[in-house]
Amino acid sequence: MRPELKFGVSLPLGATGPAEEMGFGDVLDYALKAEREGFDMVTVADHVFIRYEALSILSAVAAATEGIGVGTSVLDLNRRPPAVLAHATATLDQVSGGRLTLGVGRGVWNEATYGRPIERPVSRMREVIIVLKRFWTEDRVNHAGPFFSFRGASVAARPAQRPHPPIWIAAFGPRMLRIAGELGDGFVTQNLPPELFERDLREARESARDHGREPEEVAGVFAAPMAVAPEYDDALRHVEGTVRGALFRRGGPPWRFADRLGHGEPWEREEDVPLDLVDRCCIFGTPDDCIDKIEGYAERGASCFSALPLYPPGSEGLELFAREVIAYFRDG
Repeated sequence: MRPELKFGVSLPLGATGPAEEMGFGDVLDYALKAEREGFDMVTVADHVFIRYEALSILSAVAAATEGIGVGTSVLDLNRRPPAVLAHATATLDQVSGGRLTLGVGRGVWNEATYGRPIERPVSRMREVIIVLKRFWTEDRVNHAGPFFSFRGASVAARPAQRPHPPIWIAAFGPRMLRIAGELGDGFVTQNLPPELFERDLREARESARDHGREPEEVAGVFAAPMAVAPEYDDALRHVEGTVRGALFRRGGPPWRFADRLGHGEPWEREEDVPLDLVDRCCIFGTPDDCIDKIEGYAERGASCFSALPLYPPGSEGLELFAREVIAYFRDG
């Protein structure tokens, strides 16, 4: 029996897809609409080049909504001191009444863009996760690791969820997958077709077993650009340019499009990303098209789909997706 599929949606702040001129009130309205339409979670990316800081805007969203989950997609664990992270995220979990899911990653975008080199970022990220859990659950933390040392350190805030909010680890590559299985409550990937998602989820769960955990403790989460419309060609128009550019710049393993397609500026080579690859990595088309694509992940163990909307925030795409696609999976 496959797990019940949950649905999240990224707030349109400019990390993926059109943000237009989303003011603070518009962001709250969008989150409230997502809650009304039956989404399980709203998420925010953690970059300084998007419109609002992740934890701040999620606190506002949590205060404005009643039951929808709030999450980071994903939080850069290498940009803030661990004690500051523990304090801020515990506070956010309290503000939300225990609705926080903490998606985390190594922060490669911020490192590359803003010239902040981090030595051994994956090892450092792993230690941050270990330390966060201790700050959330222990009165005094004594820790001596390769990156951090604490003597009698404490964080007064405690998460509403016990022992702590779920931690979903964004993972590309064998080492990150092993860490996801060792320390994560979920494994998150983006822009992978279903068969590669299944492979990576299997590796993360094998790591969980190797660390004495039940494999099913690691949820399978996939994020993908999403556009739905009554007609396929209308959805394709939202996807084509935006996703080709995103895949070119962010392809990552196993794609590495920029390396494969040669030199030149990204915006000069985006059109070389093949459309059939866009089709394999994105959820778009009519509602039936989207259902078929999502089924491919659900059949391979996915328990949550996090949508990265590509249509303008004022359009009816969110409502159509909820009314047709989410309803299909809820009604069984």
